[in-house]
Amino acid sequence: MKNAALNNFLLALSMVLIVVLASPTSLSLAVGGVFLGVGVIFRIWAAGHLARNNEITTSGPYAYVRDPLYLGRLLIMLGLFISAWGYAIYVLPVAVLVFFTGYMPRKHSQEMSRLEQLFGDEYTRYAEYARSLLPKLKPYPEARVRSWGFDLFWSNNREQYFLLLVAIVYGLVLTQRTMPILDRIT
Repeated sequence: MKNAALNNFLLALSMVLIVVLASPTSLSLAVGGVFLGVGVIFRIWAAGHLARNNEITTSGPYAYVRDPLYLGRLLIMLGLFISAWGYAIYVLPVAVLVFFTGYMPRKHSQEMSRLEQLFGDEYTRYAEYARSLLPKLKPYPEARVRSWGFDLFWSNNREQYFLLLVAIVYGLVLTQRTMPILDRIT
């Protein structure tokens, strides 16, 4: 719990730093926007397929990558920092370090053991095939075929709250293009 609280604090701090230190350019907004957009699309696609604790989800992006929500989060983080540019870009290595040394290991240890307990060999086979963050070109051979579900996206996974936070931060970064906070403070 202590690590989770620290990671949440660091996430909140990084969001504030992105906005306060932002000095976006047209190019940084365009390049960062691509990363951000792909990350958002990936998370929406994944959340509309994830049936938590009911099955091993292997449809949609889960047929190609084991952790598409985490991949989407990583792409969104990169997109926000690149979009912000300026001094915010210097915080990016710290955020990536926290993502790979704090967030991912904690999530993996919790999730993998829970899923192995719930689904046994079925999950082990899937985990051996599907990589965590690097999608395969061929889908998992035993992948289920299921359409994207708005109900899974909206009700089960509550992804809209995370995406609202991302939209707010990106909107604040955009305002930095015309009304930089640091210029108003100094």
